Amino acid sequence: MSGLQSFRHPTLYFQDGTLVLRAGDGSGTLYNVYRAPLLVQSEFFAGMLNLPAPNNPPPSLTASARECLKEAKNRGHEGGLDETAVEIPGQFKASEVEVFLEFLFLQGWTNVPSLDDAIGILKLSHFFAVEKGIGYARFHLDNHPGLDSFVRLKMGFTFHFRDWIKKAFDELMAVPINSISTENEEFIEWPAYRALAKAQAEVLDHRLTLAVNPPDANHCNDCYSIPYCGSQWRAGWTSISGVLGDLIVDELAGSVIYDKLGMYEFPGMVGECLRRTVVGLQDESDGKSILKKEEDIVDRTVVQLMNQLKIS
Repeated sequence: MSGLQSFRHPTLYFQDGTLVLRAGDGSGTLYNVYRAPLLVQSEFFAGMLNLPAPNNPPPSLTASARECLKEAKNRGHEGGLDETAVEIPGQFKASEVEVFLEFLFLQGWTNVPSLDDAIGILKLSHFFAVEKGIGYARFHLDNHPGLDSFVRLKMGFTFHFRDWIKKAFDELMAVPINSISTENEEFIEWPAYRALAKAQAEVLDHRLTLAVNPPDANHCNDCYSIPYCGSQWRAGWTSISGVLGDLIVDELAGSVIYDKLGMYEFPGMVGECLRRTVVGLQDESDGKSILKKEEDIVDRTVVQLMNQLKIS
């Protein structure tokens, strides 16, 4: 670290601190904190600071964290002085290190973090295996309206949050694939972009097929003319004001059609035939309704994607 000018952080360099850390992003920021909380809360620091050091890094650490731990031990940085500060990897900005340490040593669970602060806490907590920080960040990020779907998807892959991957994928299904910027395409990477494109194409094909091919009507015993009643069902279904219009023109999901099926008008159709047909299409006793096939397409795609990326 010779030649790098260092700066002691104004609030996170405690005079009675027992462990000096340095931001590795080039800022030269130094922090002096306490070993004991880190030993208890972080498997990374427990593996680095405990004596004698374990032969193998904790299995909960990521590959990059294990490599960083090995390197820190090899350097012999004790963290007792500014000159022997333990360097935090340069992939984390000093501002992220700051909010992470503030969470551990100043704020705890009391503050509601900003979006960027919560993401910073999550990133550092995941790297250093601080379960308390991961839980805190997830609590504030799970349903945060400001968390971009592309960012949520990428973070879901990074941190193996299966529910985040599913939530983000569901949201991105409503984003036309040709409107996704090159930057976002590269950000979520090719496997995810390809899976999204294929799922959207499969859903579109299903909607077009469903729009022009109505399911068979379920006629009652008192139906006075099955051919006429059936033609009224097909005409209502394939009209612009009917299911076809909602699927193709308004691009509504099949699950929305499922919920409003009883609201469509089918003039001339026998009332009991209509009721039976609607109930039959909403019957999920033998599996999902045909109107919810889109959900199956998305669920299957997400599972395949996670398997491909080896996300457990």
